[in-house]
Amino acid sequence: MPEPGASADELRQWARELDESMFGTDPSDEPVSTWTDLARDQGMTDLARVTLIRELDGIVLDQSRLRRPDAPHTLTTAPLSGLAQDFEELGDLPQALRAQHLCAALQETAWDRASARHTLARLEREAGRLPQAADSLAAVREALATPDDDSLRHWQRVNLGRFIAEEHYRLTLALADAGRPEEARALLTAADAVLGRLSENAADGVRELAERTAARVRETD
Repeated sequence: MPEPGASADELRQWARELDESMFGTDPSDEPVSTWTDLARDQGMTDLARVTLIRELDGIVLDQSRLRRPDAPHTLTTAPLSGLAQDFEELGDLPQALRAQHLCAALQETAWDRASARHTLARLEREAGRLPQAADSLAAVREALATPDDDSLRHWQRVNLGRFIAEEHYRLTLALADAGRPEEARALLTAADAVLGRLSENAADGVRELAERTAARVRETD
């Protein structure tokens, strides 16, 4: 940075050179998210939403856009998870679900599949798609029970395990509140089984929610 006491011209020149070195001079070189974030922040949510839908449609039609330049045979799902988050922040859960569905389907490791399906279940629950959310959590449990690699060997000790248990209990509450007591009881059993596999530290953050959920399910009996 210019020294204290630098002139306005010197400051402008420094700022211009910094901007060009970090971002370039051509607006078309910027990722779409730059413009959609700006549009959202300025209240132009419809413009941001339409642009994001076009971006998602482009990926759905041509998944080769997800190929990594440094590893052409490998897909990166970061653009899809980013789109899902952008749509969620805009309050467009159907489009967020579109992005997250594809994101989950393209995961290659057991950890990534469990994580992506957990996020999908949360979005489905928030969208009121409770049976679909239950199916997604069943896929998470399957990934935990029969992983095809060692990426999940420590899931019981880390935040992923806690988040998965929490989502089981939150969906159980939603099922009970929706007047689906049998499904709530079945999922509560699955939730308790997940909780029982967590380490002591991971389980500590879930027990209050687990107790509250069990009490709510008992009210439906």
